[in-house]
Amino acid sequence: MAWVDFGHQHRDDMDRLLDAFRDEATVDELGIGTIRDTFANVLFPGTSTLHTRARYLLFVPWLVTSVAAQRLSLERANAELRHRETGLIEALIAGDPTGEGVIGKVARASLKRMPSEVYWGALGRYRIRRCDDGPQQHFRAVTSAAVLPQDEEDERPRHLHDPHFCQLPPVPDDLETVATFDLTADEADFLNERIQATCQGSYLAWLLLHRTPGDTAHAWDEPLTEGLDGEPARVVAHAQRLHHLYEGAPLLYNLLLARNAGWDEGVDAYEHRLTEWGASEGVAGAASGWDQKDFWALVLDGRRVNAGTRDFVNAWVHLVRDDKGAAWRSAAAAGLIEEREKRLKRSRSRFVNTDALELWQGGAGVGGLSYRWRSARTLINDIRRGQRR
Repeated sequence: MAWVDFGHQHRDDMDRLLDAFRDEATVDELGIGTIRDTFANVLFPGTSTLHTRARYLLFVPWLVTSVAAQRLSLERANAELRHRETGLIEALIAGDPTGEGVIGKVARASLKRMPSEVYWGALGRYRIRRCDDGPQQHFRAVTSAAVLPQDEEDERPRHLHDPHFCQLPPVPDDLETVATFDLTADEADFLNERIQATCQGSYLAWLLLHRTPGDTAHAWDEPLTEGLDGEPARVVAHAQRLHHLYEGAPLLYNLLLARNAGWDEGVDAYEHRLTEWGASEGVAGAASGWDQKDFWALVLDGRRVNAGTRDFVNAWVHLVRDDKGAAWRSAAAAGLIEEREKRLKRSRSRFVNTDALELWQGGAGVGGLSYRWRSARTLINDIRRGQRR
């Protein structure tokens, strides 16, 4: 894979694409990723599958503004930021030896993508940072700006006056030695206020006001959605229906590959999973409640989804609606899945390329449509628990 790097935004887009291949929930064998990501962005704006804990939304600006305050040359500023982020890894592990949620807990100093890169987009989405450029451009801008006199009565650290960031909560005294992911009440309130101000009307903002998700499996579980109404309820309902209806498509894809590969155990396993899927209440309810016109009105509101993807989703949903329990057994369903994969992968299709089939590991794209719920759930839990402290 190759691309032309025109700047920070292009580089970030490609980094996110490459990182997506490392997350099982984002594997998209049948090409509906644009629809999945549309729902994820509407439901949980600013989130990413690479995000681990909410306090990184403060760790990063604390470190960036502290480096910027030194007004170093660009090369030295970049090196100093990396040094401090590496130190943060060690401080977090010192605070919790299990390293749960620590970005770089294995790679340590050799980590390729530091938290500042992973969370930079979210900081912009929540307007915690007010500059539109990346860290390097930020350092350049700060270095070239005139130094503003500081009020003698103002004892707050200079880096909190960085005009490119919101007024941040105070930096913990032990940030560089022993750090944790536990938000203080003030920090939690700050993050909640930022999300409420920038993501008004989203399911994420609503949950932060009304629910603590705990370890709920799906974003639409009843304890969470009780009392939900308006636009968030509409989006959640469509996301849930798509999850249930589409779940059988990657299962059938893997069943067809298992048959082609002569893997009898895999055939039995996938036939069993498809039988359970077809008989589930979720599929029955989703099929009967499908409002195709409203679904596409939501997905295509200011966004583009190619005609081939729309035709594939419509065709699959129609097959499931016509025969909820056994649609996956039909030749039409098998043909639809095979044709879709061939069109997407062409000569690399596992249906025509024996080398590609041999590289298949028995399960491709069967993680389900979670819409980044795991990352969003952790973000919400962290903030809600912090507010109770």
